[in-house]
Amino acid sequence: MNAPTETSRPEVLTSERHPFLLFFDGECAFCDRWVTRVRQVDHAGRMRFGAKQGRTFQRLAQAHPELAHVESVVLVKRRADGGDEYLVRSAAIRELVQGLPEFRFFRFVLQIVPAPISDIGYRIFSKFRTRIFGKLDQCRAPLPDERELFVE
Repeated sequence: MNAPTETSRPEVLTSERHPFLLFFDGECAFCDRWVTRVRQVDHAGRMRFGAKQGRTFQRLAQAHPELAHVESVVLVKRRADGGDEYLVRSAAIRELVQGLPEFRFFRFVLQIVPAPISDIGYRIFSKFRTRIFGKLDQCRAPLPDERELFVE
């Protein structure tokens, strides 16, 4: 068997410096505010962000069609071997809030509520979030001091 060529290897979206990449609905007002808050409290700078409407997520969705239409954030997490794994719904949120003391309450709730139940809650919330919080006309543009944390 031939060794994989550079072009046949899957694109790695994380790094040692930024072991997480969070894709979110860039047109959802709630999601935008939530990502802004996560960015503010990620004092270790472990996270990068990208809108699901962006080019990077579109390439990811082509490579992983199961992620293309999921009504959820998609968290790309760096594995120990340097590759990436993909988490959605409550598993993504559970992983995301680890190491963020400001989200202690969410961590506690996600620890005591079984994943299938929290996934149901996530699905219900995702259906109504734009009706409750509104929709933005366009995806948020990163501020100059945060550009390195956002992918296109």
